[in-house]
Order: sequence, then structure tokens, then C-alpha cells
Amino acid sequence: MHRLGPISFFIFFSCSLWDYEDPSISHENESPETYLSLIANDTIYAHYDSTSGEFTYAIDEEPLPGMVWDTLDHAFTSITTSKQHLHWWGEDRDGNIIGYKYKWSSDSIWTFTAEEEGLFYVPIRTDLGVFSFEVVAVDNDSLADATPAKLTLPIMNSAPEISFRYRSNPFVDDIQSDTSLTFPTRTFVWDVIDQDGIETVIDIYYALDDTCNTCWIQLDAAAYSSITLTDIEPGYHRFYIQAIDIAGAESDIVFFPDGTNPNEPGFWRVMAVNGDVLLVDDFSQDSQNNAQDWYRSILDTIIGADQFSIWEIGKELPYSSSDVSANLKYFNKVIWYSAYTGVETYHEAGSSLLNYVMDGGHLLMNAPELKDSTFTWFPIKSTSVINPSGRLFQGTILESEISDSLDLALSQLVAIRVKGFEPDSSEFSSIKSLYNMEEGDGSDEWTDSPNVCSLGRFQVSPTVESGKVVLFSIPMHNGSVPVLDGGISAKGFIDYLLNEEFAE
Repeated sequence: MHRLGPISFFIFFSCSLWDYEDPSISHENESPETYLSLIANDTIYAHYDSTSGEFTYAIDEEPLPGMVWDTLDHAFTSITTSKQHLHWWGEDRDGNIIGYKYKWSSDSIWTFTAEEEGLFYVPIRTDLGVFSFEVVAVDNDSLADATPAKLTLPIMNSAPEISFRYRSNPFVDDIQSDTSLTFPTRTFVWDVIDQDGIETVIDIYYALDDTCNTCWIQLDAAAYSSITLTDIEPGYHRFYIQAIDIAGAESDIVFFPDGTNPNEPGFWRVMAVNGDVLLVDDFSQDSQNNAQDWYRSILDTIIGADQFSIWEIGKELPYSSSDVSANLKYFNKVIWYSAYTGVETYHEAGSSLLNYVMDGGHLLMNAPELKDSTFTWFPIKSTSVINPSGRLFQGTILESEISDSLDLALSQLVAIRVKGFEPDSSEFSSIKSLYNMEEGDGSDEWTDSPNVCSLGRFQVSPTVESGKVVLFSIPMHNGSVPVLDGGISAKGFIDYLLNEEFAE
């Protein structure tokens, strides 16, 4: 016994022999002739049982002794998928071909076309089915080939495959934890493939936490490649998903978190929404969370312990921008601090930040260095480096434009280049400066009084303004120690924003 490997071949089917007579000889009005072709791969053995009148197919398996190949009814001896690309043409000795009529064995009527090829998706319903295709040429005298060109195809169904879209679930390296923390909104995104064509996948089923028979929720595969879960209960969860095709073949169930994937976290915990203030930690290099602890201590004093929420982003934002927007919109006020050094993610969150502010949310963004100043949520006309040497010395004063009691002083050396900026006032309905550097003298690297903190609002409609957005370009914390605790602490400024500016 031996196996035949996969083969590739080109087969022609005709209702007559390949013989061409001299076209100069006149003919009576005759019907046209039709030809059909298909390219396919993989071996299948077809045997016709004259007793039962049925075909037997052996897929990639040598037939039993005494079983012979049979081409009765043009049985095609190659297994194919449900996606078929067929070609046909006609010959008419006394005229022209004007079109073709075709139908599958699953069709009840013929379809007319002027094309000479077609891509079809056979409606498979079982693991292995047999379908036939017939086509007849029609000439300019409306005569049709009396003997259709016919092809019989054994179609084997293949199960679909489903997987979460690459990086749509966080990597351990990005979140720097074995636990993925989210608020009660979470979007899952997937990709589905099927050898028979994606059109054969009809259902997506998903479940949260349990895969019991009644736990699954059905989605239309053609309409959904993602799902956003909302109002998820706080605690640990697992999300399951599966694809099913038209013949009932099921994909493997995939799930998140998957403890067998070393790149992904082993746990997913949904956090409760506490209070109306969100502290966003966008400082991934602060692995000890020194800056977060400092901000937390300030909010504990101003608002009260456990009266606010914390979102620690890590190196990457959630894959879906709708999750970023949802996280922000749980809260009325957001304090977002970015990296003193290293990477930050607020650039990629630009559209979500703008939507948040336009919907009435208030935002304080502490963004040292201003590596990118093309912010839709805070348009900037120009920027300039305040300290080209990369050092801003302890004792430097930031003068409040609101009240002398809110003046700030550097309590530590700032060892990065920071920028002053001029807002693009034409983009705001209102804009005001909150802090300028003290006017430079001969020992300073700057002249005049560069603006380092401004507050703006947008016009949403003729009668409605956006929430307030504050951009502050001097760091409040460097990842080791607070930077603006000299004189009046930055705590006073944050208190002023939360309880006065953001309270309106």
C-alpha cells in the first residue's frame, strides 16, 4: 500500500470531442457546444457502486483492493473546498455565443450570464457533500447546448479558526504585571479564517466566565469582529470565544486570559469605579510607583482615601480606543501625569482626550518635555526650550497668574529640557495662563516669562462650552522625589483645580 501525495492538475470537460471542422464549410443552424474547466488540488478517490447507485469517496487514502476510480457523470477526482472558481466557454459553428446559463445542483433555476468565469461558494451543510455544476452556451439564434457541460465535485468542509487579534490583549511586558486591570468596559477583537471562505462562517459565540450550554451569546459573524462588554462586575473574569460555520463545524475555543501563553497575563481583574476623579499613571519607568504614591497622598488629603480611582497604563494603551474613552468618561475630572523620562502614551490617546473634554470632562495634563505638541485637545501655536542645558535649578519660581498664594518653587533640580508654550488662542473659546516662569535675568537661560501652564475651553455649540483642559509642561515628580514641593506645594495647585476651576 502506498499513498499518493497532493497533486495539481487542469481538467477540461466537454459535451463533445475536441475536433474542429473546416469553418469554410457551410452548416445548418446548429446548437452551440459548451466547455468547462477547473483547477484543484489534493487527492480524492471516487468509486461508483452500481448496486446502491452511490459514490464512495476516500480522501487522501488509497482505495481498497477491487475498488476502481470512476468518472461516471464527470465525477471530479480531487477534493476541494466550498470556494470554487470555474471557467467555461462555448463554440458555435454557425454563429456567435451570446451568453451562458448555469446552475448548481442546489439551485432550482438556471442563471444567465455573459461572463465566462465565476467565483462560487457552495452551500455546504455536512462534513462531506457532493455537488454538481452545469453550464450551457446560448448562441445568437437563442439555441442552447442540449447537453450541458457538467462537473461533479466532492466538497469537504473544514472547521474555522478563530484567534484574538495580535496585541489586542495586553502583553505582560507592556503592563509590567501578571494581572490585567481594567474598568468595567472591555473590548475584545478577533480574526476568523476558514479554508472554505470566510463567508461560510456564520456564527460567533462568546461567554464570560462560564462555558455552560446557556452561557453563550450568539453574534452574526458577518457583522461582528469585536464586542465591547460594559457594566462588568468588579472581580476576576475570563472571556471565551468560538466560531461556527454553516455546516456546524466548530473552531477551538480561545480565551483570555490564557495561562498557557507566557506573553499574556494570567489574570484579568475588573476594578470598581470609585469617585468622580481619575488619576492616570502614564509613567511606566517609575516601576516603584513613587510618583503615583505622591499623587495618591495628595488626593487622599484633598478628596479622601478611596474616593478616587487610579489607572496605571504601562507601556501601551488598550488596543481599542473605545476602551480609552470609556475609562475616561466614568469620571468628571482626570489628572494625567506622563513620564519624566522614557515613553508615554498620551499622544496615542489624543482623540479620546478630545472627546472627553468636548463632552464636558475636565483634564489636567502634566506633560514634561512636550516631545510632540500637535495636540487636538490643546492646540499649541509655538513652543520653545526654556533650559537648553537640560538643567532647571532648585529654587526657580513659577509665578501664578491667579493668586500669589499659588506660586510654586522647584524643590529639586529638573534634569530634562522643558518647554514654554503659546496656546493657539484662535482654537479656544476661552484661554488663560495659569503659570509663567519668573522673569529671566542674566544668569538664566531664558528671557521674559515663558508660559508653562494654561487653561482652555472649546466652543461645543453656540450655547455650550467644553470642559476645561489644563496643560502643564513642568514635571511635578521625577519618579524619585516630588519636584514642585518648594514653598507652596503643588498640592495647593491641584486642590485649586479640583475644587474651584473643575468644580464649575
